[in-house]
Amino acid sequence: MPQDKLSVHVGINQRLWLIRQRDLVPTLIRLGKEHTRLFWRECGFSYVPRAGTLTRFGRITWDEVRGCWCYKGRIPVPMRFNDRAIYGIAVEGEPIAVKGAAED
Repeated sequence: MPQDKLSVHVGINQRLWLIRQRDLVPTLIRLGKEHTRLFWRECGFSYVPRAGTLTRFGRITWDEVRGCWCYKGRIPVPMRFNDRAIYGIAVEGEPIAVKGAAED
């Protein structure tokens, strides 16, 4: 989407909304090289910060347990930066586990 270059945060939020509309749980946010640079610029950095660095702006935090950057939302979603497999923004999801369902 052309609007993704204006605001990567808005593009991520749009895709998270679409994932939830399909009754899926977001599991991974993947950003291509250009969108990684734009994302960190929106957060106030001119470079990709090291692990555990405090952010100046945005909805991102370092998760000590997972050892990766997570996008803060309803649930923290891990992020992968500079992904060569895609251009732009991609959000992966999996079906919501139904409580009380019998396992085969």
